Amino acid sequence: MLQDYDEKIAQQLLQEVSVEELEEQLRHFSTAPHLAGMQEVGIMAEEITSLWQSWGLNTTVRSYYVLLSYPDSTNLNKVFLMSGDSVTETITLDDAQSPRDSTVPPYAAYSKSGTVTGKLVYVNFGRGEDFHFLERQGVNLTGKIAIARLGQVYVGDKVRHAEMAGAAALLLYPDPAQYQPAGADRGWTLPEDGIFRGDVRITYGDPLTPGYPALEGMFRLNESEADLPGILVQPISIADARKVLGVLDGTTAPPDWWGMTQQIDQRDGNNKQIRVQVNNKQSIKQIKNVIASIPGAVEPDRYVVVGNHRDAWTYGGVEPSTGTACLMELMRTVGLLLKKNWRPRRSIIFASWDGGEFGQIGSTEWVEENIKEMGEKAVAYLNLDGAVTGNYSFYAEASPLMQKVVQDASKTVRDPHGVFSVYNEWAEKFPVGPKTQSPKVDLLGAGSDYAAFLLQAGVPSLDLQYTLDPGFNVSFYPVYHTVYDTFYYVKNFIDPDLSYHRAVTQVLGNTLLRLSDSTLLPFSLAGYAKMIEDFINAAEASYKNSFKQQGLELQFSKVKVVAAEFALAAALAEENAGKTDLSNPLGVRRVNDKMMQVDRLFLTPGGVLGKPLYKHLLLSPSKNDCLQLEEGVCQYRGKTFPGLFGAMREVQSTGKWADVEKQLSIISIAIQSATEFLKK
Repeated sequence: MLQDYDEKIAQQLLQEVSVEELEEQLRHFSTAPHLAGMQEVGIMAEEITSLWQSWGLNTTVRSYYVLLSYPDSTNLNKVFLMSGDSVTETITLDDAQSPRDSTVPPYAAYSKSGTVTGKLVYVNFGRGEDFHFLERQGVNLTGKIAIARLGQVYVGDKVRHAEMAGAAALLLYPDPAQYQPAGADRGWTLPEDGIFRGDVRITYGDPLTPGYPALEGMFRLNESEADLPGILVQPISIADARKVLGVLDGTTAPPDWWGMTQQIDQRDGNNKQIRVQVNNKQSIKQIKNVIASIPGAVEPDRYVVVGNHRDAWTYGGVEPSTGTACLMELMRTVGLLLKKNWRPRRSIIFASWDGGEFGQIGSTEWVEENIKEMGEKAVAYLNLDGAVTGNYSFYAEASPLMQKVVQDASKTVRDPHGVFSVYNEWAEKFPVGPKTQSPKVDLLGAGSDYAAFLLQAGVPSLDLQYTLDPGFNVSFYPVYHTVYDTFYYVKNFIDPDLSYHRAVTQVLGNTLLRLSDSTLLPFSLAGYAKMIEDFINAAEASYKNSFKQQGLELQFSKVKVVAAEFALAAALAEENAGKTDLSNPLGVRRVNDKMMQVDRLFLTPGGVLGKPLYKHLLLSPSKNDCLQLEEGVCQYRGKTFPGLFGAMREVQSTGKWADVEKQLSIISIAIQSATEFLKK
C-alpha cells in the first residue's frame, strides 16, 4: 500500500493550531503546583486520559512505584549564621507567596538529611576546574560548608565535586550576574527571594531500580546502595546568599570568580560559622504515565513517540507547561485529522510522563519496561519540555539523523513576528557557521525525557523549543524551578499572544507527519558523518601532542581511517536509499530499518566510562562535567567522543593511559562495525 507524506495534510494540521486553545491549556496546567507523587498531578492524569479518549485516541495509564524525595513541611530546612557556637540569625528557607500557596518549600531532592556546622568556602560555579583551583591554592574543604553559584554545570556535578572534596554540605544560590542580568526587563529576572528547586543526583531514572522498570513487587536496592548524594545540599535565595557570603573575609578570588563576593574563605581568627539543617524525607510513591496510540495504516509495528513530562516543582508555567500545552494542542489537531479519516502510515504514541523533574523517572521506567520493543520498532522520539523558554529564536537539539527533518519542517512554518519562515529566522540567529545559510541543530545531552530513548534504547531523538537570547549569558530563564515560574510570567514576559507556542506546535506537527507518513524515513546520514569528523578534529586539536608523547598516534590514526570509511559508506547508503523503488514494500522496509538502526550501532552494554545508563558511545554526556562551554554556559552534549574525553580528564590524576588506549580501540571498533553494517 502506497502512502507518503502529504503536504496538503500537513497544511491542514498547521492551520488548525489555535493560540486560544494553547492559552487555555497553558493556563489550566499551570494554575496550581503539581509535583510528582502529589494528588494534583494524579488528577491531571485522569483529566488527560479523559480528554485524549474524547479525541478518539486509545489511551491507557501505566503506573510505577519509585523513590521520590520531599522536604518536611512541618520542619523546614534552615541555614544558621553563627558566631562561635552561638546562633546569630536563623534563615528559614520558605518562599511561599501566601498562606494558601501549596508549593513544597525549597529543597534539593535526594539530598542527605541531617545537621552540619562548619566554616564557609566559596567554590565559584562548583565546576571540576574550580575545585582543582582551590586544591592548587591549598584550600582544604574537609568538613567545610561549600557555597556555589547556580549555572554553567549541572547541579549534580556541583554536588559530586563538593562531596569528593570532603565538604560536609553545599549551598546553591543564584548570582545576580546570571539571574538579574543588566539590561533585562526587571519582571523577567529573578526576585531577591526566589529559590531554586531540583534533583541533585548525577544520573536519571528511579534510584532503586536502575536499568529495569520500577513495577510493583520488583527487586529494589536499599537506599544505602543507591547512587544518591552523600552530603547535605540546600538552595538559597539571592537575599539569603548576601547574608551567608558576608562571613567571608579571607583569600581574594580570581576576577572571573567575582560576583556577590570576591573572597574564597575565612581568615584565621574569624570565628563565624554556618550551620545547615536539611530535613528531607524519601518514600516510595506511585507515578502515572498517560499513553495514547494511533495504529499505523501501513506499518503498525513502527512507532513514532512524542512526549512531555507534566509534573513541575512549583506551578511550572514555562517548564514543563509550555511543552504540555503544545503537546495537548498537537494531539487535538491530530484528532481532527483522524475524524477526516486520515491515518498515519506508522503508529504514533503520545505520552504524558510523570516524575520528570526527579530525573526523567516516568519516561525512563517506561523505556526500561519496553526496551526490547523500542529497540526493534521505535523510529524516533520527539520531546517537549520547556517548549517556550524565550522569544529570541527557534532552537533544536537532535540526534544527527534527525537534524535535516526538523530543518525541513521549520521551513513550512512562518516566523511568529516576521515575514519569513521559522527556518530563516533560526538560520540568522543560530547559523551553523559564519559562511553558511542553514541553522545549527545541536546535539542532545541527557537533561530531559529523551535520555532513556536515546542513551539506553538508541532511538533517534529530538527536542525543540523557542529559546532566550544567548547574549544574556544565562544557563536557563531566570525563574527556572521557582515559585515565580507561572502562567503570569509566560504571558507577560515571554509569549503574550502565544504565537511562539503556535510555531513550536506547528514545527513539531510537521516533523511528526514527515516521520510517521513518509515512505522513506527522512533521516540523513550526512549529519552523522559530519559529527564524527568534528569529534576527530576536536580530539586532534586537544590531544595530538599527548597521543604522540604516549605512543598512541597509531591508535588515533586508526580512528581517523575508519571514520573516513564511515563517511564514504554513509554517503553511498544515502545515495542508494534515494534510488529505492517506492512500490516495493520490502525494499522500502530494508532501507528504513537500516537507517533507524544507526544510533543502535553505537550502544555499548556496559555504558560509557562508569555510567551504565549512558550507553551511547557518541552522544552520552561525559563522566566529567560538561563537554563544551559556549558563551560561558556549559552545554550537556559532546564536543568530542565522551569516553575519550573522560579518560583524558581522568588520566591527569590517575596516569592510566591504558584507559585512553582502550577508549580509542572501542571507538575504532564501533565505527568500523557501523561502516560494515551500512555497506550491506
